[in-house]
Amino acid sequence: MIDIAAIRRLKERRRPWDRLERKVVKMHLRHADSVPDTLLDTVRYVISFARLTVVRNRDGEDIDVSGPLALHAQQVREVLEPSVELASDLWEVVRVLPELSQKTRVARASLLEHLPIDRESLEREVTQRNLVVVSGGGGGAGYVYLGAYQLLARHDHVPDLLVGTSIGALTSLFRARRRPFELAPIVEASKHLAWGNVLRVLESESRYGLPATLRIYLREALSELFLRDDGEPLRLSDLPIKTYVMATGITVDALKHDLDYYEHLIEGDVGRSTRDRVRGVTRAISVLREFIARRDALVELALGWSPGTEEFDALDAAGFSASVPGVLHYDVLRDDERMRRLLDDLYAAYGITRLGEGGMVANVAARVGWASSVGGDLGVRQPFVLALDCFAPNPRRIAWLPIQQLVRAANVDRDRKYADLYLPMPRTLSPMNVVPPIRDALLATRWGRDALQPHMPYINLMMRPIQVLDGP
Repeated sequence: MIDIAAIRRLKERRRPWDRLERKVVKMHLRHADSVPDTLLDTVRYVISFARLTVVRNRDGEDIDVSGPLALHAQQVREVLEPSVELASDLWEVVRVLPELSQKTRVARASLLEHLPIDRESLEREVTQRNLVVVSGGGGGAGYVYLGAYQLLARHDHVPDLLVGTSIGALTSLFRARRRPFELAPIVEASKHLAWGNVLRVLESESRYGLPATLRIYLREALSELFLRDDGEPLRLSDLPIKTYVMATGITVDALKHDLDYYEHLIEGDVGRSTRDRVRGVTRAISVLREFIARRDALVELALGWSPGTEEFDALDAAGFSASVPGVLHYDVLRDDERMRRLLDDLYAAYGITRLGEGGMVANVAARVGWASSVGGDLGVRQPFVLALDCFAPNPRRIAWLPIQQLVRAANVDRDRKYADLYLPMPRTLSPMNVVPPIRDALLATRWGRDALQPHMPYINLMMRPIQVLDGP
């Protein structure tokens, strides 16, 4: 289970500095010719040093520096924050740099003298960032993420961590299969996808997933793309890029109906007419509203990060993450002793009875990505969190607006505060277009590139290593 109290403590200590750095960088981008990059680096170094909580030394030991740096951080913030808030350009901030730079040098020398920290490890923690890319759920709307991943790769940005929900989980898995991004294999794989071999109306046993009218056959469609060298299914721990998949643990208290109700929820609405689809969406919204209203009866799980889930099968994780209550059902019914044992242990440890759609607890899980990084899972603890949302409220899609607003109020507004860039995608395919034709998928990819392109100068600058502050 995610330690909410620990995340809140880190948030209080670090997020004010994150906001300051973002403001400074954006100010510099607006007036790029006014201040040399070296002075910008000095400001960022002062901020990044004051933000330190833990440094991992060359021996792999984590050294807590939050106490020794508490007074220094307070003094720097008292000077720097008003200066940044009132400044119209970076020169007004630069005026306080001599004082703050000297304070930073003194505090740095003190840490190195009194704590078992080597200079190289300290400077790496201050000057390096890791890239966390979070991709939210939203059915077929999520194909825009492929364009965002492609554009990041063109700028030589390889994510250090991917966090995905539902379709965002599946696209994250495709991105995580190789460190270099390759769109062609994804396009080739999509040629073999069809509605009938991914989603079917079929009554079957329900063991770990919540029953629903449609069943997801993810493994049948994609298993050959997610195999290890030994022929076994890829686990989340096998992926070259660290990946977490959001899922919801459903307790007995969260179930307001018997299981048969969810299995037949939209059975009469699976059709081609607009009326059928609207009626099905309305029923799905009512069920989601019931679950979200019982937030205390839901367990937030980041598969791959939450204890006991590190060895989760990758495709199984994406399948559970996408299983919308009453609409889409995913399960592990095959003869797989390892996964069944893992799931049995997971259900016992967390007190849950079913796994379901991750969007009920974290549709754009920026908080999880940020917390994992500042907790040391990626080495350095200075993340840049890019949160992509294909399901943000869009008045142009009236039928989907109520559920989009519901999900946003339930958890997206909370989580987006942990992002350094939250990007609601302005143009997407319909959420219903979960198995689009190649032409539509490529169009969505272009929309994703176009949406992210204006933000690349900001991302590039935030990801650029900071020059080390001179002096002892």
